[in-house]
Amino acid sequence: MLELSIRGRAGWICALAALLLAGGARAELAPELAAAIAQTRATHPTLVQVQSGDRFLASVDDSALEALIGHIAAGQWDASTEAATWVVLEGFSRDQGPAAAYGRTLTSRVAGSAAAGGNAEALRGMSRILLRFLDDESHAYSILAQGLLSEKIRCGAASLGEDELVRRITADVNPDRAFKLAGTDGTVADRYDLHRRADLFSIAASGERVAAAGYFGTVIVSRDGGQTWDAPNTGTDEPLYAVALGPGDELWAAGRAGVVIRSEDGGRTFTRRKTPFDRHVFGLFPAGPGDVLAVGDYGLQLRTRDAGAHWTCIPREQDVILGRMARAGDDAVVAGEFGTLERFPAGLPPGRRATLAGVPEDFYVFDVWFDAAGTVGVAVGLSGAIVRSEDGGASWARVETPFTQDLFGVGGSGARVVVSGEGSLLLVSADGGKTFAAADGPSLPVTLTDVEFADAERAFAVGPRGLMLRSDDGGASFRVVRGGNGS
Repeated sequence: MLELSIRGRAGWICALAALLLAGGARAELAPELAAAIAQTRATHPTLVQVQSGDRFLASVDDSALEALIGHIAAGQWDASTEAATWVVLEGFSRDQGPAAAYGRTLTSRVAGSAAAGGNAEALRGMSRILLRFLDDESHAYSILAQGLLSEKIRCGAASLGEDELVRRITADVNPDRAFKLAGTDGTVADRYDLHRRADLFSIAASGERVAAAGYFGTVIVSRDGGQTWDAPNTGTDEPLYAVALGPGDELWAAGRAGVVIRSEDGGRTFTRRKTPFDRHVFGLFPAGPGDVLAVGDYGLQLRTRDAGAHWTCIPREQDVILGRMARAGDDAVVAGEFGTLERFPAGLPPGRRATLAGVPEDFYVFDVWFDAAGTVGVAVGLSGAIVRSEDGGASWARVETPFTQDLFGVGGSGARVVVSGEGSLLLVSADGGKTFAAADGPSLPVTLTDVEFADAERAFAVGPRGLMLRSDDGGASFRVVRGGNGS
């Protein structure tokens, strides 16, 4: 039996894989890697235990690994740190099964720590590790390294103004163009008159201003509280997953492949605002004139303060999908996968992650709402789950209801809160989300993807094929004002 030194959780996983694969490939290590291993054993003597052969990593010490990651997150990087980081990530990448899965998670975490550490040399070092992975086709997850490493390196480099590093990683790795994610020019939807009957995903409302966004680059706009609607040319055919009203006549929408558009005239005309990364945007938070935070896939966090002329990428460790955002006083609260509910002070990450009770750890949160004071909040997700906060979003507890449909939207005004979901479900609360009952509305075999209040009495919900519902009694009842046939 192969004798291994097993120390800690990570070491156990790697050791298990080594036992299973003993007798496998025994190729000699490349001189550069052998030198990095020797340097790591000298400068980080407790970090790794090695064995002969291609799968050289016998065990990793948890405490030493956490110390190394903390070192990187603090912005500290030198040749010995780079060698140790490469050895650990390289070792896991050569394994299979549980060890490889753990290695992918660890790779993403280390890259996120390097990006958040604010040290350009750390990002250059991580880019060198990335390129070694991609140059070696024997790596079990060399393609996945593109997503795990390149986005975080580019984000961190962009946040530091390291344009040359962004350009080089983009040229060398560039999964975006490889998968042809670039946005379209917006001619197809207009040519075939698709905007009127496009599925709608998101709605924003304030007073007389109402805007909904959806498929085929569609933005439906009303300037008279929903009495009449326009469907302007937006300049893109890409699906738009988020819409938000800024100050004055400012209007933002965003969606697939990093598409962001902005209007300065209430939605009559739009301008495309190019972002650094072709990653889907699911949430928007306007903080002031020309100032918006955009979040989305792979933990994407982009901020512009000049109406989209320039963007700052804000790195984060986690790869979680970030979705819709709600205003909570002067702050923003973002919802996302794996129970993500975070409050961003003044709308700027990093946020404070909340604790949730009564829902699974992997609870997918689709939408969140807060009262005007930013104290009471309601969030919704899969399987009829509704959670509520009374402390500004620091902690959340489940609200018990008999409903089990997936819930996708929540909006409110004062003590009135409405939730929307599968099967045209609309739930209304008159006590700030403590209890819910079914609202009166049309019974339709469709999903209502979002709901929003324009004022204390008027609320709107949206769904497929341009469907728009309106309430004039604080969400107690809804009627169709713009049909699912696009009329």
